[in-house]
Amino acid sequence: MNMSDSHLTPVPVEQAVLQTFFSQLGIFSYDRAKDYVEKEKESSKTAGASWASVLAALAHLAAAEKAYHNMTFLGQKLGGQSFFSRKDSIRTIYTSLHNELKKVVTTGRNAVGGTAPHLEELLSHLSEQLCYFIQARMEIADFYEKMYSLSSQKSVNSEELVSTLESVLHKYSSRFHHPILSPLESSFQLEVDVLTQLLKCQAQISEWKFLPSLLNLHSAHSKLHSWSQIFEKQRETRKHLFGGQIQKAVQPPHLFLWLLKFKNILLAKFSFYFHEALSRQTTLSEMKTVTAKTAPDYFGKISSFIRKYDVVNVSLIFDNRGSESFQGHGYHHPHSYREAPKGVDQYPAVVSLPNDRPVMHWPNVIMIMSDRAADLNMLDKVVHFFDDKVQSTYYLTRPEPHFTIIVIFESKKSEKDSHFISFLQELSSSLKNSKPFSSLKPGSKG
Repeated sequence: MNMSDSHLTPVPVEQAVLQTFFSQLGIFSYDRAKDYVEKEKESSKTAGASWASVLAALAHLAAAEKAYHNMTFLGQKLGGQSFFSRKDSIRTIYTSLHNELKKVVTTGRNAVGGTAPHLEELLSHLSEQLCYFIQARMEIADFYEKMYSLSSQKSVNSEELVSTLESVLHKYSSRFHHPILSPLESSFQLEVDVLTQLLKCQAQISEWKFLPSLLNLHSAHSKLHSWSQIFEKQRETRKHLFGGQIQKAVQPPHLFLWLLKFKNILLAKFSFYFHEALSRQTTLSEMKTVTAKTAPDYFGKISSFIRKYDVVNVSLIFDNRGSESFQGHGYHHPHSYREAPKGVDQYPAVVSLPNDRPVMHWPNVIMIMSDRAADLNMLDKVVHFFDDKVQSTYYLTRPEPHFTIIVIFESKKSEKDSHFISFLQELSSSLKNSKPFSSLKPGSKG
């Protein structure tokens, strides 16, 4: 073999090790991947320095990926922990990993000739791309930290979050594209695609945009389903205490379970906000059966509240002032023209239970919304108003800027009635865009 062929000589053993490791990582099998490279490191002690460094770095990468997907880094307070219980922040872990890989990149570039120039070149090239992957991971981890910190906010601008996420994606697009890294790239892309689509859906529901929110919700649902199949296909053997063993599907990591929960929360909110458009596609009993499966079941909760307290009406009002695209329930052709709503039509009841909105009460409703705008805009106040002329009581609260919930009684009710106040507060709280973010941290309520 002449020297010109040496550059093309394959390195089957190392390449096979790398492919096996990344395919394990691509199916979120961190422990297996870590064990695999650690055993490989033990059995190849005579190998070159670069190969040993890469194997050590890959074991650290598998551990970092496990910590990342389990979200154990969220909301960690710096200091105040003993040395032994202190968990390194995800940023510390990834930063030291980045430094390890940078050394391999430098070594590879300086290795001219040598015993395995192709291997050195491959390891240098992969390490360089992994450095970009690690930088992307750190930015997305920071993004989850930001989302978790927003969980205490009354209002969240989901569109801003989408643009932050998309700029990270754009920055690292095709930066870790080597075929050996493709399982890693695919799993990264899957996660950020699902997160982006769910945040877009959240923003679109808050603008009462039916079709775009439906498309993003459906796409995220399909991707989460294919992601769940990865865990279904992986079986792990559990040994019984008294002998025998059982095969069980692998428990998905917290991040996947949270994305699934986020999707289900949005599905429930979507089913409530667009109840009218959806119920046109089926029978009333079928619609009740479908919405009963959502968690929370807003339609069911409100219906039982109405029956229990003899409520005349509960409505969700959409303030469409300034919304040029508002065209009413359902899907509309993008080029169809409809005049912008005027007067009371700027405050339609997009949901009204048990029947259509009570027209005679609407001027009062709009007047209260106008007079008590400052209180309602605080997004956590329940406003009470009794009109003795019509002997009716109104309770209003605003879960998010464009939407107001109103409860109407045709009798006098106390301003401090805890049943009605707590019902509205609970309903309003669960509809806030910040609500799903509170359960990002493992073990947190939300």
